[in-house]
Amino acid sequence: MPTLRPRARLLHTIGTELISSETVAVVELVKNAYDADANCVVLCFSGELREGRGVLAVLDDGSGMTVETVTGIWLEIATPHRMQTRTTPRGRRVLGEKGIGRFAAARLADSMKLISRQRGESHEVEVRVDWRQFRDPEVYLDQVELDVDERMAVDFCEGGRVVALWERVSLPRRPSGTLLLLRGLTRDWEEADLLALRRDLSRLIAPADADGNRDFEIVLDLPPEFEALAGPIEPPTELMNPPYRLSGSVSAGGAADLQISLPGRAPYVHHVELDRNMQHRDADGNLASGPFSVDLRVYDRDRDAISRLTAAGGLDLSTKEFRDLLDQRAGVSVYRDGFRVLPFGERGDDWLTLDSRRVNNPRMRLSNSQIIGTVSISADANPDLRDQTNREGLLQGHAYDGLREAVTEIIAELESARFDQRRRKDGSEEPRGRGLFDDIDITDVAEAVRRSHPNDRVLAAVVANAERRISAGVEHVREVLARYQRLATLGRLVDEVVHDGQSSVGRIRRVTRDAERMLARADACELRDEAVGLVSTVDKQADYLAQLFKRIAPFGGRRRGRPKKVSLLETISSATDVLASRAAKVGAEVTVGGADENVTIDPAELQEVVINLLDNSLYWLQQVPKGSRHVDLKVERLADGALALIVDDSGPGVPPEIRESIFEPYFSSKPDGGGLGLAIVGERVADAYGGTLALVDSRLGGAAFQVTFRRRV
Repeated sequence: MPTLRPRARLLHTIGTELISSETVAVVELVKNAYDADANCVVLCFSGELREGRGVLAVLDDGSGMTVETVTGIWLEIATPHRMQTRTTPRGRRVLGEKGIGRFAAARLADSMKLISRQRGESHEVEVRVDWRQFRDPEVYLDQVELDVDERMAVDFCEGGRVVALWERVSLPRRPSGTLLLLRGLTRDWEEADLLALRRDLSRLIAPADADGNRDFEIVLDLPPEFEALAGPIEPPTELMNPPYRLSGSVSAGGAADLQISLPGRAPYVHHVELDRNMQHRDADGNLASGPFSVDLRVYDRDRDAISRLTAAGGLDLSTKEFRDLLDQRAGVSVYRDGFRVLPFGERGDDWLTLDSRRVNNPRMRLSNSQIIGTVSISADANPDLRDQTNREGLLQGHAYDGLREAVTEIIAELESARFDQRRRKDGSEEPRGRGLFDDIDITDVAEAVRRSHPNDRVLAAVVANAERRISAGVEHVREVLARYQRLATLGRLVDEVVHDGQSSVGRIRRVTRDAERMLARADACELRDEAVGLVSTVDKQADYLAQLFKRIAPFGGRRRGRPKKVSLLETISSATDVLASRAAKVGAEVTVGGADENVTIDPAELQEVVINLLDNSLYWLQQVPKGSRHVDLKVERLADGALALIVDDSGPGVPPEIRESIFEPYFSSKPDGGGLGLAIVGERVADAYGGTLALVDSRLGGAAFQVTFRRRV
């Protein structure tokens, strides 16, 4: 019976193609040492570090192996041993499960000698492998012969090379462990490569204060010309005291218990529920990603902030040197059972898309280059977050998407706290209702110039011209902003319009085809009544499309002359109709009521206000249980003659700590919010109607916004 017969280059494929880089290969060998219950692993480069030359020795003080272990487990490709034995004798959760990590050595050198001695044994075992024979396309795997010998300990004993290597790095000698001698390096190793290796190794193990391993050490030993890079692997101390920090844990149910530290303020505890709209949950209602912990250290990159930070920490670093150091470490890394999962957090790996997210709101959002973060998961608690075969990331899917969203939500919490802290520190609090353009005014300067130089007509003319140009420029920006706001509002409506419009078109087409078939079969008056009914349905669908297009017509941006009197409630109802499908999908009941008035408010401007506020309510309502999702829009005539529109919802409400910040341009508590919605609504109402936008007490227990119109009502 025919059987599969793999060629020897299969192992070459595993070792050199599935292991994506030399750094990843070294990491795999270090992880093997950890799985062997080692306390320490030494990486010793010696000789001329050129392709085909040089030696890399990997020595650990782990449990070691006997000849039976080598032949029965180590030489088995894809052995299930680690899958069946999930924890080591010391209680560590094993990192390797596929049984192929050991072949990373093929990526690093042409040949390998393995020497191992198990604890309590007097013998040691030696295995010799020539990786070059696995590159021969003509050789089958069963034709490769490996040399395996068992002998009395000569290397793991007094005077042996293992003892000499421990003494070389000034560490106590260990009686057991494993030594890999990799000869004939497959590439040149320059200073930049070794610096990158040291940097990557320093991030391999999670920091001790971020769920890291406190009982595992890595030591790098190098030739004399690279001595400055040798020694124990430790994270740089210069980045240990960030101005902003968030750390904490997230339960399987999505409850995040966080501690936030801000400049000049004592650390405080902050609780938040993640994924309250239940988009990334499993069948039991838990987070698809599983529980995890997080530690985020955030830095401002401007010159003044860096100067304050280096001065406070007594650091002798220039702004450029600090930024370079931050660039080397920045990113959000993922650690499984204390060991890093590559390439998360690598330079240029923005797996949370923080940079593109920041483009829409640079004042509030953080960039990837400002954060040094760790996300800690485990193989047992997060079984659906599995490695890709090439050891370069996690498999994409529901659990991975959920992890990304949850971490982004947590980052948004720190962004909100940081934004509010900076706003208070800068003294940028403004009276409620001020417009976005109120500060773009030189009236005070112009008056001062006129008073100090009353007879200088040339200067007066220059100042007057500047006033006119600034006023005209502000007005132009207002018009452009209004146009873009209409486009933004229309953009949010596209999904609703396309969905509803296509549904009607589909029904029209089906009914039309049915009518054609019936009329083709009809004799005289037979089936005529049914055909007439179908045509009537077509007519109704056409009416629906007409109403749909009528609702979005105000957002076309065309000037329609002086606004005519319109029914306030009718205009508000038209705006809520636009989001009717969205409200139905959310499961929210939307009601419109109060005093109807005929006003000269621009319908498009009023609908923009309503849609912005209603869209905001529908977003937050997803975070409360279904059946209790309500939005009430009510119109009231105030005692001073002004008209008020109150949009009240039963959502989670606005936390007290951000009530003053939500009206600030670019502030948003939504993970991907741009932070301009409320600011633009407030500007529009203040500028066109002399009104205000305010947060008021909610009757429904959530958030209530009152829009007050004082002109044209």
